[in-house]
Amino acid sequence: MSKTSISGSFPILIYSIPSMKNLIVRSLSGAIYVALIVCSILFGGGWAFPVLCCIFTFTGILEFQKMTQTDFYDSPRMLFVDLLIGLAIPAIVAMSFCGLPMLAILTGIATIILALTRLITQLYSHRENPLRHIAYSIMSVTYLAFPLAAATGILFIDRGILLLMFVMIWLNDTGAFLVGSAIGSHRLFPRHSPKKSWEGFFGGMAFCVAAGYLSTVLIPDYFEQYGTLAMIAFGIVVCIMSTWGDLFESMLKRTVGVKDSGNIIPGHGGILDRIDSLLFVAPATLVFWIIVYILPSFTGLLEVK
Repeated sequence: MSKTSISGSFPILIYSIPSMKNLIVRSLSGAIYVALIVCSILFGGGWAFPVLCCIFTFTGILEFQKMTQTDFYDSPRMLFVDLLIGLAIPAIVAMSFCGLPMLAILTGIATIILALTRLITQLYSHRENPLRHIAYSIMSVTYLAFPLAAATGILFIDRGILLLMFVMIWLNDTGAFLVGSAIGSHRLFPRHSPKKSWEGFFGGMAFCVAAGYLSTVLIPDYFEQYGTLAMIAFGIVVCIMSTWGDLFESMLKRTVGVKDSGNIIPGHGGILDRIDSLLFVAPATLVFWIIVYILPSFTGLLEVK
């Protein structure tokens, strides 16, 4: 090989090493994240996934408040109360389904007292804009704790639907990336996410719809009970809500001027960067299956009686 060819290829090799390293790190951390969720749903009984949701809530509230509040470290006691409230909400749902109703009630009462205390103590805050701080505080809990509580509830209602929900979220990301990268030209929402395209959106939807349809074909003993049309509709709901969840977090980050919500997940950023879609999809999934499956069944029982 000539010196020219060696010197010409050497910079390419140098620049490709960091990108390859980043890809490996990103792939490994992503695989661990997926494995944690799948194993907690399939093999964790009734406790592993709720614990994981509590960890997501705890970390997400920290990231959210650190992003939105410049004096984040000035009020650790207020932050501690917010974290307790956030952790209690998915925990109450898990306790209710695990045969601990009295503990769930007591935890709920304690949470209400904490929430009222949090509001009252803001009256005595010496921060420059107490209303802004309490608004961010309430939003952090609402944005994280209630959707993850919904995900916890879905686990106890039907863990198969919960697992399929996650698979659809991941497939939506994959389909949107592949199709958007290949033929994406019409911007979906340039104000908040310039790289997203309508082609990518419909590519993600195609992957979700295919997952819904194939679930009834490949695992008919489990998913056929819901009906093919319901599973296809579920795929569409997941795609739409997943996209909105992603766009909402993009809006949040652009508003406060950060690239990532944190750095806890190597190659991916913060926990909010990983669960942004989940925070919109989980409540929508719970409502969808209540309307489509649980509510008609309950109505039918009332009519029989």
